[in-house]
Amino acid sequence: NDWWKILSEMSSIFIWFIHILGFVYEAVMIIIGILTLVAGKKIGDKKTQILGMGFLLIGCGDASHTIGHVLADLIPTPEILFIESTTTAISVSLATVFFLTIRLYASLARTREIGGLDIGLIGLTVFTILMAFLTWTALYGVKRGDPGYTYLIATRSLAVIGMTLTGYIGAFSFIRMARARLREANPILVKRYRYAFRGMLLMVVAITLVFFHPFLIHYPGAMFIVTVLKSSALLSAALLTYLGIVGPSWFVRRL
Repeated sequence: NDWWKILSEMSSIFIWFIHILGFVYEAVMIIIGILTLVAGKKIGDKKTQILGMGFLLIGCGDASHTIGHVLADLIPTPEILFIESTTTAISVSLATVFFLTIRLYASLARTREIGGLDIGLIGLTVFTILMAFLTWTALYGVKRGDPGYTYLIATRSLAVIGMTLTGYIGAFSFIRMARARLREANPILVKRYRYAFRGMLLMVVAITLVFFHPFLIHYPGAMFIVTVLKSSALLSAALLTYLGIVGPSWFVRRL
């Protein structure tokens, strides 16, 4: 009994640590989003504004998810548990939109226009959002053995794959664009894009962890480790990308 009590207390500590880490990560993402949006508007750069909106949206989406988890831990009523599930759909949807904005930034930076792949990726984003809400709202409460369980597995898999695929396409498009910038003559610009390049490499790591995250719901230990690594990778990637893309004056002076 004593050991069980100790394990329960440790589990509770881990859960609240994850919640606090989540709020810190989400606050930073929202701040980065606002700063990037303001910087883009100041110089009239639409692609920077698009990326800033992406940072802001993923921060808000993940914040809603964390709030849903906290409410479910404190008030585990059926209504609150449904709200928590809905925030999962919101989080997945806005994360996919964020990954889309990375691709749009890269396209506009390279060609100054939206291409066929971008339009296709917008369609994939809409499809992923639809699958996310089908999974975590319309099929909420469906369990193994229920008639709709096959549909639940299918829609969840499609939502996660759609989000991950959008993320990989966005990240690798950005990496390709950043590598081209590393060959620029301007030494300050080259140094800035080295940060953005490294940031997007970390984003690839984060996207990979995001893919595995939903499938670890029944493995608390693995979920804890992946959540910490995922949040840390996303946060580091966002900070490095912001420094490289926006290049705030205090940062540029130190290059």
